[in-house]
Order: sequence, then structure tokens, then C-alpha cells
Amino acid sequence: MGFTVKEYYSFGILGCGWLGRAVASKLRSLNKSSWGSSRSEASWPAIEDAGATPVLFDSSQPSDIQSEWPSCDTLLICCPPSAGMPTFERAAAFARKHAKWTVLISSTSVYPDEGRSMIEDDAIRRLSPHSGACLLDIEQCFESSRTSILRAGGLFGPNRHPGKFIQGKPLARPQDAVNMVHQDDVLRAILFSAENQLEGPHNLVAPQHITRAAFYHAAGATEHPKDNNSEPQGRKVLADKLQGRGFEFLHPNPAMPLKNKGAKNQSP
Repeated sequence: MGFTVKEYYSFGILGCGWLGRAVASKLRSLNKSSWGSSRSEASWPAIEDAGATPVLFDSSQPSDIQSEWPSCDTLLICCPPSAGMPTFERAAAFARKHAKWTVLISSTSVYPDEGRSMIEDDAIRRLSPHSGACLLDIEQCFESSRTSILRAGGLFGPNRHPGKFIQGKPLARPQDAVNMVHQDDVLRAILFSAENQLEGPHNLVAPQHITRAAFYHAAGATEHPKDNNSEPQGRKVLADKLQGRGFEFLHPNPAMPLKNKGAKNQSP
């Protein structure tokens, strides 16, 4: 491998997968240094290609966190909740000593599945239907006064086309609102929250809540909705708090990036 681990970086990225590598690439374009962790050295070439220094982290193996990762201005945690509580506890311990600020990517799964609007104070202790983890417990591992918690909606973007989410399946609850966010806005929100040191939880969901039928039609996965003018039903996670801090969404309508030529050329 043709890289050297330095003592200090602008960003440390714990969990350098689809989102983490995109963050590393964005940071490289801004001339900011970063390291990115992986459970296997097999992933190191992809991490290095994205512009980050690869660092090995196997959450199943005990280790000394003081020598595990280089220090950084901002620690970004992109690990899936399924990584387990010990992973997040170790990350929180590292952040307290070796990072000036922390950004945790959480999820809107902290909210009850009720047909109403949700703000940050509506979070409850519940097991995520996707990972089986309690996201609120994970969030509470970190000091809110030194951590931005971004509760992201469903992620989509390059190499993650939403059409594949329902490929070959009937669309359930077509009139429910979608709570989605494009990768472009996630990258921008990560940098924004770190630069402005936004404390505590902020919802990260495209603010225009269109129906599932309209969204997946834009993705080319369903036929044109029969009633495209009906008001979306179900849960709506609001990003008012994040917008109130000055953040502007590049894709406020989640269907719009799907309608351009580049999105349609992506393979679902």
C-alpha cells in the first residue's frame, strides 16, 4: 500500500462504505485530509481511491482506542446500527479524547410509526425495524454538547438507486409520504453541521414530502400514480430545525434528482 498514516487529520470516518467514501471524496475536493476505517484490508484500495487513508477497525476485536485511530478535528460515524453498541461506545470514548467535534449519522427510525409530523423531541426508545438496534441508546453514547446527530431519512444517490428498493414487489402504502434524502444533501449537511457545530439531533429529510407513488414513479419503478394530486398521508419527519439553523437543501423535492438524465441512466 502506498500510503502513510499521519498523526492528525481534518476528518476521521468510522465506517467508510457507500456514504463514507463519498464524504472522503468530497473532502479531497476541498483539500481536507481524512482517514477511513474498514473491517478488512480488502476494502483499503477503494478507501484510498476515494481520497482517505485506510485504517483497520474490527469491532469484534478488543483494542486500545488511544492507538486505534489517528486524532482528527471531526469524527464522522457512518457505521450501521447493526455494528453493535460496543462499536459506538468505543467511538464515543475515542471522540472524547481525540476529536474536537463528532458527527453521528443516525436515522428517522427513532420515531414512532404514526401518521403525523415528527420533530426531534418525538424520538422514542424503540428497536429499529431495519437493524434491530435501539438508535436512541446509540445516540446517547455521545455528548450532545460536542456532537451533531443527523437523523437521516432513506438514503439514495449514485450507485444507490431507489428503484431497487421495491424491484419486483408491489408498492405498499402508495399514498404515504416519503422521508428520503439524496446523498448530495447528506454530504452538505455533514460539513455544515461540523463547521457550525450544531449540537444534538437534527432531522435530515428532504422537506417536500411527496407520496411514495410519486417518488417511485420518478425512479422508474412504478407506473404513473392514479391520483398524483392527493395529500401525502402517514409519518412526515420535518427538517425545520436544521433549516432554521441556515441549512439549504439542494434537493428539497426528492423526486427531482431522479428525473434528470443522470439518475435515469443509473441501473436500479
